[in-house]
Amino acid sequence: MASAHSSARLPIGVFDSGFGGISVLRVLAQRFPQEDFLFFGDSAHAPYGVRSPNEIKALTLASAQAMHRIGIKALVVACNTATGAALDTLQRELPIPVVGIQPALRLAQTLRKDGQVLVMATPATLSTPTYKNLAHQYGERTIHLPCPGLMDFVERGELSGEKLHAFLKNLLTRYRDNAVDVVVLGCTHYPLLAHAIQPFYPDAALIDGSSETAEQLAQALAAQHLASPATASGHITFLSSAGLDMAQRMSNLYQEALAQR
Repeated sequence: MASAHSSARLPIGVFDSGFGGISVLRVLAQRFPQEDFLFFGDSAHAPYGVRSPNEIKALTLASAQAMHRIGIKALVVACNTATGAALDTLQRELPIPVVGIQPALRLAQTLRKDGQVLVMATPATLSTPTYKNLAHQYGERTIHLPCPGLMDFVERGELSGEKLHAFLKNLLTRYRDNAVDVVVLGCTHYPLLAHAIQPFYPDAALIDGSSETAEQLAQALAAQHLASPATASGHITFLSSAGLDMAQRMSNLYQEALAQR
């Protein structure tokens, strides 16, 4: 068994069904600049959001095990759908810390004033027991909006343009008359489209669960003495189940995402 000291030299794995986890990686790399990251996107099987829970669990577990064989010291499941379907299984099966991401419903309620909360998520996320439990606890005055097809724009690299605007207009127009205080971006693809979503709700706060995930990761690394020295300089490696060209596209999209900040 590797010592904590040697394990601390390994990268942190970040997993998503495709490109969306790049929005989480952006937050993690800023929070932990001394850490190396291995990002794996399962674009060959995307989108997860329209698959069954058993399919999602099997695909997520297979990818996580492959990343563990490569060598990672912790795993961040940077996908709301995969977290809801597979987090418990991953935490049982992998001998490393595993944290996930959830729609930020609790934070949304602290930010809500007299209006409503609009949760944008994949159909699969909205149907998970994890989400339903969150909604039961923190779902006051909340609209739960399934957004099939929205993540596909990120997968295609279309972060702006007339087609995206038309899609969002068709999706959101029916709720334009609602007084919305907070929009929860409940899929990790959606923060990469925040600049396109915000004009539909110019006075609303747009939030996601990345910061809470980063805090959970910090606690997990500290608890197991896995953090890299503060003097280190981190590096990011991108891998994709769809091949090297797709991995390069992920790297390019990450640079574009950094420019959005």
